[in-house]
Amino acid sequence: LRTPLARLRLETEMSVFDDVAREHMVADIVQLDATIDKFLDYARPDHAAKLTPVNVYGVVSSCVYAVQDHQELQINMTVPEELMASADEIELSRVLSNVLENARRYGKSPNTNYTRVDITVKFSDNTVTIRMRDHGPGVSADQLANLTKPFFRGDTARTAAAGAGLGLSIVEKTVQRMGGRLTMANASD
Repeated sequence: LRTPLARLRLETEMSVFDDVAREHMVADIVQLDATIDKFLDYARPDHAAKLTPVNVYGVVSSCVYAVQDHQELQINMTVPEELMASADEIELSRVLSNVLENARRYGKSPNTNYTRVDITVKFSDNTVTIRMRDHGPGVSADQLANLTKPFFRGDTARTAAAGAGLGLSIVEKTVQRMGGRLTMANASD
């Protein structure tokens, strides 16, 4: 699938003269490519993650740095700089990036064009807890229970054609492979 998409993108960029049409066509191809990535991530066989000591601040900072110029995200971090956790660094980065992308898409604060995300990391009882909170409207209780089911898309997601409904399924599967647990809830404050 990637080879034909790459050819389509190259041909589109070189032969479509209408700038707006070309940008939309390339965006569609990029979206298809990203969807393929999601399917491959989800289809990846379950395996025990290779856990090593990871500096949590470094991983979180790297993920935030990657989206720092994004106009739709405003991120506040409270992460101890020296905190180490047993994790797969690449997989943890993927989890954090997926959750940030999900927040960007669906967690916009009412009456704003951006999503405010608070990332807090704590260590207690030999457990590292990473809490990521957006300040969006939340989802209904019946939808909340289904958000990690493959291909489920909440009401807001259905109107935005950009997702495959696999992002949070992949997040949950990845967290479990590292021996963790994903919990989602609507904030009360």
